[in-house]
Amino acid sequence: MRQEIDILSKYIPDAAVEKIWNLLQQQKKLTLKISKRRTSKLGDYRKLNWGRHQITVNQDLNPYQFLLTLLHELAHYYTYKKYGRHIKPHGVEWKGIFGELITEFNQPEIFPSEIIPLLNLYAQNPKASTSGDGKLFVELSKYDKHNNEQLKYVFELNPGTIFKMENGQIFELKEKRRTRYSCLNIQNHKKYLIHQNAKVLPVEKINRL
Repeated sequence: MRQEIDILSKYIPDAAVEKIWNLLQQQKKLTLKISKRRTSKLGDYRKLNWGRHQITVNQDLNPYQFLLTLLHELAHYYTYKKYGRHIKPHGVEWKGIFGELITEFNQPEIFPSEIIPLLNLYAQNPKASTSGDGKLFVELSKYDKHNNEQLKYVFELNPGTIFKMENGQIFELKEKRRTRYSCLNIQNHKKYLIHQNAKVLPVEKINRL
């Protein structure tokens, strides 16, 4: 038990460790798995075989984003237990449960003072992704371990912006498609869908091929 608590303390604020541990301990068929970085999602919830359930959260998130993502996925688990699977994934049932979890943990000993009022607003009508609330997502990102102020999230950019990805590919932002954006690759002139949470480097000038 001590080992599991020590692991949790590496990823979430100290003041939240005991509360989260107690919640997880109450759910004997639920497993929390800490995942490698995924650009497509911060975490997920799955119903496994034999009545078991699994939550995964990306290991590279800062403590506040990790905790909020964990609560997001816990809300999916609680919603499934209470209502079954015949409801919308991010419908009113999930919103209500997630909002209650946020309110329970949105305390000054857990979250920084500048995040608390943003979370209060967010809890009233949670989005499917924290990036749906731009102010909250940007404020949370300030606590990233390797925060580079030159990098921007795709959802922060205006249509027509030229940007470079981590792999060196250069794109022009076109239009939003739900949680992804249609972007034109400047090198091969093909269109791709890029997730709104991807961090990119805006480029002021580029020689088009």
